[in-house]
Amino acid sequence: KKVPSTKKSWSQKTKDFIKKILRAKDSPKKIALGLAIGVFWGITPTFGFAILFSLPTAFLLKGNKLAAILGTFVANPFTTPFIYAFEYKIGQLILKTAPLPLSWDIFNLESLLNISKSLLVGSIFLAIGLTLLTYFLVLQIVIRYRARHRIE
Repeated sequence: KKVPSTKKSWSQKTKDFIKKILRAKDSPKKIALGLAIGVFWGITPTFGFAILFSLPTAFLLKGNKLAAILGTFVANPFTTPFIYAFEYKIGQLILKTAPLPLSWDIFNLESLLNISKSLLVGSIFLAIGLTLLTYFLVLQIVIRYRARHRIE
């Protein structure tokens, strides 16, 4: 006879973490702000340091710190290449720079600076847009969740 495992799956741990945030004593605005802060730093090219930036920001702006951590996971090893490529493209359009050809010739200081500029400009525009969207969407989700589950 097989004994059921007491270990929780990754998806169950994630659900529990989200429920913990939704039921936190913080206001819906603080939770939404925390998640939005995490998304902002997750979207910007912080190269693995998003949590280190999001926690002090959440502390200073009085957002929920757990939600800020969760928000940074918008960028992960699976999504980051696509996010950075999209940000680079947005930056190219805004700065009106020509696309760089895929060759070994792009590995020089001038090309890397152009790529960095486009990536940074694109990331700021994308981060601001997604941060605002996250804040207002999460605010409504938390308010409705708490009303449905009678949580103050």
